[in-house]
Amino acid sequence: MTSGSPPKESSGTDAAYGARHPHASQARFAACRALKIAGRRHTRGRIDFLEFAPSVSDATEFTDLSTRVACYLGDAGLPLYLPGPRFSLDPAATPFFEPSLVRDPGWLHERPAGRAGLVVHRLTPRTLKRILVGPSPSTSVDTRLHAYSELQYFVLRNAASWPTYAPVETALERLRSITDGARGLDAFILATGPSAVDVDLSAVDAAVRITCNSAVRDMDRIRAFRPNIIACTDPVFHLGPSRYAAAFRADLIRAAEESDAIVVAGSDWAGPLLGLCPELHGRLAVIPFEAGGPWRWPTSRDPTVRPSSSVLTNLMLPLALMLADDVQIAGADGRQTTETYFWRHNKSLQYSDDLMQTVFDAHPAFFRDRDYEDFYDGYCQDVEALASLGEATGKTVRAAAPSWIPALRRRGAPAPSTTTGRGQPAG
Repeated sequence: MTSGSPPKESSGTDAAYGARHPHASQARFAACRALKIAGRRHTRGRIDFLEFAPSVSDATEFTDLSTRVACYLGDAGLPLYLPGPRFSLDPAATPFFEPSLVRDPGWLHERPAGRAGLVVHRLTPRTLKRILVGPSPSTSVDTRLHAYSELQYFVLRNAASWPTYAPVETALERLRSITDGARGLDAFILATGPSAVDVDLSAVDAAVRITCNSAVRDMDRIRAFRPNIIACTDPVFHLGPSRYAAAFRADLIRAAEESDAIVVAGSDWAGPLLGLCPELHGRLAVIPFEAGGPWRWPTSRDPTVRPSSSVLTNLMLPLALMLADDVQIAGADGRQTTETYFWRHNKSLQYSDDLMQTVFDAHPAFFRDRDYEDFYDGYCQDVEALASLGEATGKTVRAAAPSWIPALRRRGAPAPSTTTGRGQPAG
């Protein structure tokens, strides 16, 4: 299947493009939160191993669980105990997973001594009881429950293992080396919207050049733009076990090496990245996310950023404001009311429909529980808040390409050409 043709119909496709059911999603989210609270236990020190429950029922479930654990926790150094029978791994049962990740993550057959952390991969009456009254701290990662359930793998990893990436002080030093401490410089942010390919990259001479996400697949434009920062921070599209995410990671390594760019990720999701991409050692800069508080960009006093809904507001715009005084934004086209997905992306910067299908099928709850309109409204508010913050400190933020985003329309962006339909999926 080629990019631009209708996606295959499946439960994953329906989750991505089907009708939204906000009340059901809110109920599932409430259940997810309640399980997280119920699973807390007062323990001293770190846990000694992870115990997964319940026992798997067949080869498909064993393959699915083993692959996700290999992706998210395979290099975390924690003993992994799965009681019950073992089955042969069956890649044919999970064709949406990257084949190299379909492996035994190191399951122990005997329960080790020490303090356990319970990981519930499928909710049953018995596992629910263990969450509520069992002695061990517990985490529910049931991928059917809610979009945030699978993301608890990252939370678990961050809580139970030490980061393998460089500290934030080193990250800021690497980023500041781009400008050698000079002031009054300009930055150019190039996102992946339809207008991105209309930018004359030969005319971009900004000192700070930032791109993101699936832009890494177009090496000709990477060579022309010469980014010194490539940002990525999506736990599903970039750090998951799907064949899409694996293709992205391979292209990310290639693009970063070709342009000698710093790869920047957020701390919430960066844990597995070096395990999956050891080639990024010495090139990865991880910025801590810290919820709440005012909008900000990293400083020596407070190196954190405020987590938000998009890589533009999570990392790209905060880093541009950190390093430069004049910031231009292109390729952030936004969304029309006629669209039934996140927003449109340029087809030449996007992966094939076959690869996109692997994301839908690997993570259906991630899409099922997204209200795209609410997501976009919050995103637009975040762009305005960050741009206004920069302007309040004497910096300039302006659009360098068409956009539907109100904050960029107010800063010089004309309206994009009118299009309709599903739009190209985000990536």
